[in-house]
Parts: sequence; structure tokens; C-alpha cells
Amino acid sequence: MSFFKASALRTLIVVLLSATALTVQAQVAASEDGKSWTVNIRNADIQAFISQIADMTGKNFVVDPRVRARDVTVVSTKALSATEVYELFLSVLQVHGYAAVPSGDIIKIVPNTTAKQSNLPLVGENESGGEALVTRVIPVENSPVEELVPVLRPLVPQYGHLAAVGSANALIISDHIDNIRRMEAIIASLDNAESEDVQVIKLEHAFAGDMVKMLESLTPQTGGRRGKTKDGGVTVVADERTNRLIIKGDRITRQRMAQMIRNLDTPASATGGVQVVRLSHGDAEALAELLKNFAEGASAAKPGADGKTAAAAMTGDKVSIQADKSLNALVIRAEPAMMKEIMSVISQLDVRRAQILIEAAIVEVSGDTGKALGFQYVGGSDESGVGAINFGNAGLTINSIVQALATDDPSGLALGDGITMGFGEQDSNGDLKWGALIQALSTSTDVNLLSTPSILTLDNQEASIVVGENVPFITGTSTSTGSGVSNPFQTIQREDVGLSLKVTPHVAGLSTIRLELEQENSQVKDSVGEAADIVTTTRKLESTVLADDGETIALGGLIRDNITKTVRKVPILGDIPLLGILFRSTSNSREKSNLMVFLRPTILPDNERLLSMTRQKYMGITALQFELNNQGELEQVVRDPLPVSLEQVFEGRKNVSPEFREAYDAQQNAPAKEAEVEESESQ
Repeated sequence: MSFFKASALRTLIVVLLSATALTVQAQVAASEDGKSWTVNIRNADIQAFISQIADMTGKNFVVDPRVRARDVTVVSTKALSATEVYELFLSVLQVHGYAAVPSGDIIKIVPNTTAKQSNLPLVGENESGGEALVTRVIPVENSPVEELVPVLRPLVPQYGHLAAVGSANALIISDHIDNIRRMEAIIASLDNAESEDVQVIKLEHAFAGDMVKMLESLTPQTGGRRGKTKDGGVTVVADERTNRLIIKGDRITRQRMAQMIRNLDTPASATGGVQVVRLSHGDAEALAELLKNFAEGASAAKPGADGKTAAAAMTGDKVSIQADKSLNALVIRAEPAMMKEIMSVISQLDVRRAQILIEAAIVEVSGDTGKALGFQYVGGSDESGVGAINFGNAGLTINSIVQALATDDPSGLALGDGITMGFGEQDSNGDLKWGALIQALSTSTDVNLLSTPSILTLDNQEASIVVGENVPFITGTSTSTGSGVSNPFQTIQREDVGLSLKVTPHVAGLSTIRLELEQENSQVKDSVGEAADIVTTTRKLESTVLADDGETIALGGLIRDNITKTVRKVPILGDIPLLGILFRSTSNSREKSNLMVFLRPTILPDNERLLSMTRQKYMGITALQFELNNQGELEQVVRDPLPVSLEQVFEGRKNVSPEFREAYDAQQNAPAKEAEVEESESQ
């Protein structure tokens, strides 16, 4: 047995407190000795806790060896006096199954189960003790004590004691003072000259306190918490600790009241207390936030006809809703009336949402045509000078040819597209006397582009798909200099370029779908002019539309027709009829593009339609591996085709050869066989 004295173990207390993370802050406050403490401990050893309380209160404790080490946690934000600290200490002992028994100048710390065998102090009616374990003698004036013992027995804990003294018509109770006061209130309400009999009813579904309130509202002549009628007919007392009702009165009135209580205590109110609801489809965190707002709104009391608060009003301060993300569950604590409302809301919100398959088709048809015809000339000599008619829009220029001849380096010449013909004459020195260049070009380009992205999502859930490339764009350039060396560098930013689709479907009614969508189609363009960086073209569409289930709609599009005609000529000479064609260069181009976006939403309300759609999509992919030959038979066009059935994709073990599977199974079973051999040898 350990003995702790306030002035003897201060050093040991410090060591224990540092090892058990026990923290006590001393503050100046108005108390008997001018000191107060804020007690905050976490996972502290109970032996260290007792030592610290001895130091703070100046009391001496003797600890029973059966008081084993336990982790004690106390959270407090209020400064406590020495008396209040001791009351807190008694509460902690009661929580952990121990009791403090005063004995002279010392206090024994013993288990609750053996406390009643100790020399408990005998206290009077008006003495205080809080959570202290004491013995009190309660005289009963009117009722026989033998009738009160069955009523009070469920209220006394196992470590307590209740006995009736028939000769003195008194009760002896050993328990915590707070519980003794609770039983005294029940005895006082039952012990009166008008009482005739007592009946105890245990409630199965409703709360005892709520039942008393309801009985008071049903019988307006009752008054007070105990429900005693003005004419003394019946008294109803709620024992909220054991959820029982104690009825005292004449036999007929008690029977009528008991029958009313049984009719009200029905399974319909069994949703009270604490409920853990595992959600099947909804999100626990989002639903918890919604239910908290609902409970706050429902807690507003509705005034009755007489201006008082209606009896059925729900109190929101008694509602607690917490979400467990790991289990996707809700932990709800509420009174039966509020619990019934909350469970009704959950059953309507936690439903399976339909899934919507969004299929989009981006169709782009474009065509480019162009024609170009040009004549270029050059002539002269060093003595007479050189003249030239040069047009750069025809591709190869005659100036570049003259320069190549002068430097004898034809590497820079490129004929380009179309037909290019040249004529000329050289003098005896090999110099060009005159030259002519004729170029003609006709181009035609047709493009048909079809993109069909699709995505599956839940009702009212945003989904997106991006198919493209992550392209770097130059965002800045700078040069750092150090030690006479210049280091230029560039900063880049990567962006997605390609096809993207973002959509949020909302099912309205049975077959109508409201779609909030954003579609973008961007691509990197060929180098344009003197652009310093990459050039992209973007086609973007944002809209909100209504569509029926399985209906294909056109969201929008763009039709562009660009005609360009370029004429370069020699003034006056280029305008001469017929001959003017020899002194000008003409190019005509036409760019035409049509872009349309189509969308088809399909509702998949159950697994059957979802699986059917999945198999259909997979069949469309596998069909690309075959083609019809001249005999009308399917011919495989890939070396290693995909499995015919979608289920085989996830069952790769079925494709393993029998030899490999046999060797693998033998290797896995080898350790088990070796263990059996070792066990048999040891035996």
C-alpha cells in the first residue's frame, strides 16, 4: 500500500509528471489560499495523478495495492480552487472505478467493489460531499421501507449498499452523495400520507424524461416535474438513469396511467438515442452537413394556441451528427422525435443515383484549294546594268537563281511544288545574259475529322475527359550574368492541347436530362509567319441544354469560308490585255471548314443496362481487329488480338499454360510440405 503526503514527495511528483505528460498550471485567483489550478492531463498514470492532488490540496492519501496503473485524461479550461480540485479528483476516481474513503487525517483510495466494507463516514442530510463515498440513514415517515427497497434497488450500483431497518422504518444507503441525493428525492416524492401503492414501469423505446413531459401535456391538471396531480390521485417520477417511470397512487388511477404509458411506449419511437447509419450511396460528410442544417431549422419551437411552446417541438441542442469518412457512416445522437425525422430524411436522400453515359461527336470537314501562275525575268550585263522582274508569292524566285549562279552554290535552291520552267542565255564568259522563270501550281486538300469522346458519370456529378498532348509554351526569357559569362534561359509553362470535354448531367423527371457542358478542341498549328513561339488553334463551346434519354442533339458549330486572291504585277505592263499575263504573278486560294458538335446522353438506371453498354463498347473495339476478305469471311489483321470476352481481360490466369500453372502451384506448396516434415520429425 502506498502513502502520499503533501510535503514529502514533491521531487518524485515532478519526475512522475514529466513521464506521464501531466500538466498543471498555477494561477492567482480568488480562493481560500489565494491559489487556483488549471488541470490538463493526458494519459497520465493514476499514481502520479494522486500524488499531484495531494500536493495541491494538502491531503494525505493511502493507496490500496489493487489500485492499478491506468491512464487518466482530464481537460479543463477553468481555474479551480483546492476544494474544486478535490471534487474533480473524486469524479476521476469514480470514472475509473475507485473511491476515496476518509479515515481520520488520511483518505483511503480503494476499489469501488470493496469500498462499502470500509469504515465509510456517516453524514447528515445537509452535508455536502460531491462524489465522495459515504453512508447515510434516511428515515421514512409514511411508506413501509420494505416497499421502497425494490424501487430503489436498481438505482444503487454494485459497489453500493441498500438495506431496510424495519424497526426504525429507515433506509441505510452507502453510495456517492450525488446518487444518494437523487434517491432521497424519489423517496420524498413517494413518502406521503396520501400514497397507497407504488408501481415501476421500465420503458423500452421512449425516454423517461420525455414521457413525463408528454403525460403532463396530456393531463393539464398535473404540475411540476414529478407529475403529481392536484387532487393527489397519482404521482409519476422519471428515473432517467435506468429509464424507468415510478407511479404512486390508487390502484385504478395507476392502472389507467400504466396503460397510457404502454400505449405511448411503442417501437415507432425506437430510433432515439444513438444510431450508426451506414450509407449505401450518399457521401457521409456532405450528408452530415445537410442534416446539421436541417436539425437547426427543425429545432425552432412552434408556438401553440396558448402562446406556449408546443410539446412536440424538437430541441436542436440535443442533436449530434458526425460523419465517419472511413466507413461512410453517420453517427447520430438525438431524441426519438428528432431521430425519426432524421432517419426519414436519410432514407430519402441515400438512394442510388442514375448513371449517365455522355457520347459526343466532333465532326470537322475542311477543304483547301489554291492556284498560282507567275512569270519572272532577269537580263543585262556588267556594262549595261542588270534588271529583273521578281515575284516572291510564286515560291522559287529568279533572284535566288541568279545568286546561285554567281556563287556557284545551288544548295539554297528549292523548286517547291507545281511546275517550274526556266529559260536563259549565257555569254562567252559564262555570265547570264537573260533568263525567264515560269511557275504554275494547283493544290487541293480535303480533311474529314471525326472525334467521338464518351464519358460515364453519376447524376449531378461533374466529369471530364482530356485527350491530347502537354505542350510547353515559352512564358519569358532572361539572361543572367556572372563572372563575365552570360547565361540566357527561358521559362516555360505546359498546357494541355487536344480534345477536352467537361459535363455535369442533371436528370429531371423520367427521361429528360439537363446538361451543363464545356467542350474544347485545340491543336498546334504549323509555324506561322514570324511567330516567336508555338501557335495553337482553339474551338471552344460552353452551353446548358436539355435533351431526352438517348436523343442526339446538335450543340453548335462553325462554318468558315476564306477566299484569298493575290496579284503581283509590273505597273502598266501587267495591265496590257493578253500580254499582261507575262508581267504579273497571280495566286488564288480558298479555305473552307465546317465544324459541328453533336451530343447523345443515355441514362443507365441499373446494372443490367450498364453491363450491356460496357460489352457493346468492348465489342466495338475488338471488331477493329478483323476485316472482311473477298470471300466475305472475317480475317484477323493484328498479330495478338484482344480477348473476345471482356471478362477474360481481368482473368489473366486462365491464359497461362497448364505447364506453367503446375510448376507455380508446386512452388507455392513446397514451404507447407517442408513445415509438415519438420513437425513430424520433431514429434
